[in-house]
Amino acid sequence: MIKRCLVLVIALVLSGCEKEQKINAFVKGSFAEIQQQHQGKPYLIMFWSEDCAYCMKELELFGALLKTQSEFNLITVSTDSFLGEDKIRQKLASFKLQNVEAWVFAETYVETLYLDVDKRWRGELPLTFLFDSQNNKTKKSGLISEQVLENWLTKIAK
Repeated sequence: MIKRCLVLVIALVLSGCEKEQKINAFVKGSFAEIQQQHQGKPYLIMFWSEDCAYCMKELELFGALLKTQSEFNLITVSTDSFLGEDKIRQKLASFKLQNVEAWVFAETYVETLYLDVDKRWRGELPLTFLFDSQNNKTKKSGLISEQVLENWLTKIAK
């Protein structure tokens, strides 16, 4: 009996030690802030929504890619301001992305954020920005192809 209780206590302690993924509030200026924080390193910023089928495919692709590629950071931004943080964590965890930097739109007027990210963006998803270590930016609207990712990975490996 004591042995079972001890095992249970240890399991509870260990499960509580797992760091909860932080969900950052994406407001006007956040896109520039992210770029500043990651300057000098290759990274991707992916904008997604829960009801976007292509977004889910892209999240799945990134989850699989990060298992084998660790030379870049992935930053995800949910455009669903109504989603709770726990729901965002669950969705990202379902694609093995519980350790990526995560943001969620936190402005009443999302058009302000669209304009802040890209003057020509009107909310089409998925939207992915690929940055190399020199902070050169490539914009990809729609489902990103594995070929585009492979080309980018080859470029950042040099």
